Amino acid sequence: MREHTETIRPPRALWVTFELGRPLGIPDDPDFQRRVLRAAAELLERTDGPLIADYPEDVAGEADFTGWACPINLAPTSVDTLAAEIERLGAWHDRAVAASGRTTVGVSGLDMPAAGRLLVQALEDELPPAQALKEAVDDLRSYYLEAASAFPDPGTPAMRKAWLWDETLFGKALLAVQPRLAASDDPQHKILGNLTLIPATERHRLTKS
Repeated sequence: MREHTETIRPPRALWVTFELGRPLGIPDDPDFQRRVLRAAAELLERTDGPLIADYPEDVAGEADFTGWACPINLAPTSVDTLAAEIERLGAWHDRAVAASGRTTVGVSGLDMPAAGRLLVQALEDELPPAQALKEAVDDLRSYYLEAASAFPDPGTPAMRKAWLWDETLFGKALLAVQPRLAASDDPQHKILGNLTLIPATERHRLTKS
């Protein structure tokens, strides 16, 4: 993500426009991939960093760039709700737990529909206690990421995190509730909103929400 790179400010970075998860470009094209690696290596000669250099080549339109995608439709519609999204992920989460034999969901003591209702309450009604909301959010985050790990093509952990923030109603709900928490008179709500609700690597999204 270019936004992450701009925030982290590494000494040198090569920005490519390729499909997420394919940093070297066209699959099964070693010549193209060597050119990408050579461009990255040439940045080691630069001393004017931190910098982001744009790779000059785009991928040809006929290249097969069918990549990782969520196998269920989570795009919001007029009838879509967070509760429905949570329900649709249930079977995938069951598969993930069956495969790994463990889960990190459970700190809140709530089932996932109840955890979702607590988040909706924070969005639409009186803010619940900060600790209860934090634990519900932590459980939901684990639930979503564990469910995504069972998708037919689970991608990388970084891709699953990007999916959570870019494509789910849960991610949008977290960004929407943050200002309410940050503006609360309750110091615990402020801490949750300003420090722990949105990870530091994702806080750039607040300016876009």
